[in-house]
Amino acid sequence: MTAAAQPSKQRWKRMQRGMTPWWLLSAPLVILGVLFVAPLLTLFLIGFQHNSLLQVGGWTLDNFRTIFETQSYRHIAVTTAEIATATMLVQLAFGLPLAYVLAFKAGRWELPLILLLVLADELNPIVRIYAYRVVLGREGIINKALEAVGIVDPNHPISWLLFDNFAVVVVLSTSYITYTVIPIYASMKAIDHSLIEAATDLGAGWLRRAWKIILPLSAPGIFIAIILVYIPLYTEFATPTLVGGTGSYMLGQLNAELITETGDLGQGAALSALLLAASGVLAAVAYYLSRLNRLDT
Repeated sequence: MTAAAQPSKQRWKRMQRGMTPWWLLSAPLVILGVLFVAPLLTLFLIGFQHNSLLQVGGWTLDNFRTIFETQSYRHIAVTTAEIATATMLVQLAFGLPLAYVLAFKAGRWELPLILLLVLADELNPIVRIYAYRVVLGREGIINKALEAVGIVDPNHPISWLLFDNFAVVVVLSTSYITYTVIPIYASMKAIDHSLIEAATDLGAGWLRRAWKIILPLSAPGIFIAIILVYIPLYTEFATPTLVGGTGSYMLGQLNAELITETGDLGQGAALSALLLAASGVLAAVAYYLSRLNRLDT
């Protein structure tokens, strides 16, 4: 082999090595493009078209304009935000202590408790929702128990336990609690125990250790939990439909009604696109905040 051909062959081998990762990624990228990117582009295109039972074809901004200008839609958006925020706060109120117990106090029970938490999430969501209807209904377990001890009049059971915002928040909170606890637990588990021991040696109480060390270092897990839970809450439709009342109508139900019942694919796609864009903004903000909330000193 000539001296001139040797460098050329070496360059070709280096090029082949450089191209290998791209060849390996080509199939997943194609699948991602076909099954994810293409449907999203289709969704946005439909959102900018007249696409309903009354009119099909033509480009327009009316779908987005209608969503922003219709007062009932704005009211539904506010209701959705209230229910989703209340649900997220309830989950954090229970999830933070539970994650702390799992990470620092559970000991040999740590793994069994995590497995139980994961198994609880495996229950079919429809079964879970109907189970809560049995528990929270006017003839449900809670009302019957309160009647048995004389707290509630049998002729006037508590009616706001079901078909109200309360029921929606309770069911959604228990449905997503696993996705709240696990990321926070993972962040707490990664905390260097020597930091907590040093703070204890310096006289910091439990509350001060939690506020100055545990919470800042758990911030990435908290924001991941918010991304995993808070965003999907805006698209929920099964839970508010089955346990919510007329005052619990959410954007997920509106979207399902526009597409499956009204047949207005344009507005349904526009609403889906807006929810998707809002989810992206929220995820970006959560990611940015998670990078700020670190223990630098």
